[in-house]
Amino acid sequence: MARKIFIFLILVVYLLTIVSETAFCHHPDQLCISQITAAFVIKDTLNSIFQDDFEDGNHSGWKQTDDWEVSSFGKISGEFSLKHSAKASSGYGAIFHSVGADWNSYDIEWSFKLKNGNWDPSSSNRFWFYLSADTILTDLINGWAVGVNISGSTDLLQLWRIKNGKPDSLIVQSDLDWNASTQATIGVRRTAPGIWTLIYQNAGETDQKSFSGRDSGIGAFKNIGLCFYYTTTRAGQLWIDDISVKSAPAELFIRGLTLINSHSLSVTFNKPFNPTSIHINNFRLTDENNLNIPILQTTPTKGSIQSIDIQFGKVQGVLLSLSISGISDQEGKTMIAESRLFPFTFSPEVGSVLINEILFNPLSGGVDFVELVNVSEVPVPIHRLKLAGRNDTLALKQIYDVSSVIRYLKPGQYLTCTKDPKIIEAQYFSNNPESFCQMKSVPSFPDDAGTVVLLNDSLVVIDEFSYSAKMHSPFLADDNGVSLERISFEKPTAERSNWASAAAYAGFATPGLPNSQTESETEIQDEIIPEPQVFSPNGDGYNDQLSIHFKLSKPGYIANVRIFDVVGRQVKFLVKNQSLGQEGSWLWDGDSDSGQRLNLGVYIVLVELFDRDGQTKTFKKTCTLTDRLN
Repeated sequence: MARKIFIFLILVVYLLTIVSETAFCHHPDQLCISQITAAFVIKDTLNSIFQDDFEDGNHSGWKQTDDWEVSSFGKISGEFSLKHSAKASSGYGAIFHSVGADWNSYDIEWSFKLKNGNWDPSSSNRFWFYLSADTILTDLINGWAVGVNISGSTDLLQLWRIKNGKPDSLIVQSDLDWNASTQATIGVRRTAPGIWTLIYQNAGETDQKSFSGRDSGIGAFKNIGLCFYYTTTRAGQLWIDDISVKSAPAELFIRGLTLINSHSLSVTFNKPFNPTSIHINNFRLTDENNLNIPILQTTPTKGSIQSIDIQFGKVQGVLLSLSISGISDQEGKTMIAESRLFPFTFSPEVGSVLINEILFNPLSGGVDFVELVNVSEVPVPIHRLKLAGRNDTLALKQIYDVSSVIRYLKPGQYLTCTKDPKIIEAQYFSNNPESFCQMKSVPSFPDDAGTVVLLNDSLVVIDEFSYSAKMHSPFLADDNGVSLERISFEKPTAERSNWASAAAYAGFATPGLPNSQTESETEIQDEIIPEPQVFSPNGDGYNDQLSIHFKLSKPGYIANVRIFDVVGRQVKFLVKNQSLGQEGSWLWDGDSDSGQRLNLGVYIVLVELFDRDGQTKTFKKTCTLTDRLN
């Protein structure tokens, strides 16, 4: 007997459930609010924020009701629906109701039924439902809306972000082409992280369709409403019913991520987490090449129950991905695993990028260039750098962006900033085209003297160099087309002795390459080494040339290289007043000054070096020329 009673109670509960759901759905062909809610991800609890089916026969609580009425004529479901009033002239009408919710803490769901009369929407006859509006002044609204012809260009059901009363960005577009006498149940859901889902089901149909988009923006949620633009013949032919707004507590998710410095970042969640759930193994950090970056420490941010500070090791890439899983909220519910991409970039700091080379007096038909070098340990965003000059009062002038596109300069890399990279490439054989950055505008750098200023996007001076043509080597016959090169990264940019004319053997400039005048960090002895000591310029491809290598204790020497025979007669003036870097070489083919082939025998190589301070050095080396050409 007890068993029969138990079965009977189950049947009663089942029948009551069916009856309650049917009662909530005023028309069997319509998608019920409870059904459209089930189409979304099931939540633990859905709390009703607002609901109106207009079955009380009025629209009390609604604002701007002059153009609207609750009517049984053409009703959508039940006994009454909200209907636009017939008008004798064209115009627009909007009706609002106060509704609000916390975008950060809740997932929000909207549902309503909507239909129009026997007319096809157009740019003159269009309508939309404000899911969120910060004001009821339609020309000032910021929020989101779903409807037809919101932008005036399509009859498709769409969801838009509204800014200052106008459609600003399309979030979701469905395939529902709204026609005459269309009637549909529409559902929208926004999760707290900013995932929007738009669902519709046409009246009389059993299938429903879902479309999604992302917009993580938030704004003041104060009102919902309906807006209708209409011509005279369409007035009074728009209905809405069974409006519902619900919310559910959002799951734990990443609300924001902030780089603190090159080895730490802060992650903020949407709500408090359980501190005991934080472990290093919950976090994984990788770069754009999927290389792991070691996580060194993870700790709750001091004074916060919603932020975590993460310490990590050295980074090589410029686009990082942080994956987090296993963190739970204070109710013990574990978050869904989540990944965030973010650029590993900072506003360039003082000394992170240095001015390394400048050409301010180009060859005829040439252009100026400024070469930069990243001396930091992290990639630097080039698009956050600017070049400028200074006027007579030392105020900044002609401040121009280095790059208009997103680009990064990795540690140790060079960047050649110029108006026309092709000209630089054509005029200098020692160059690296991959380093070139074409600027839309370049500050003017006078030929006699001027200042190069490197700034970040906050107009903080990163590096600065005041140059003068007098800084060039006094041994240059002509300094046109000769760049000034930085000698040492360790010495100050402003130190005059830290700059020298680019070496002649390197082509008088080295855009995008290590400077010809770079000073070695290790102490070395002056060396002149002819190789091979026995050479045979007979064209057989073996030891056809004499290579005279030099390695000097400092850059900036001027060299003369002459060749003598064994009786002391000069037969070849190989190098005359050539400016040198710290290391390089010269080649001799075994010919004389007149281009004649010399006899076999022993020859003396005399190398004379002198600098601008009057110091001189002389080296004598011997070589043997053999197997003379016939």
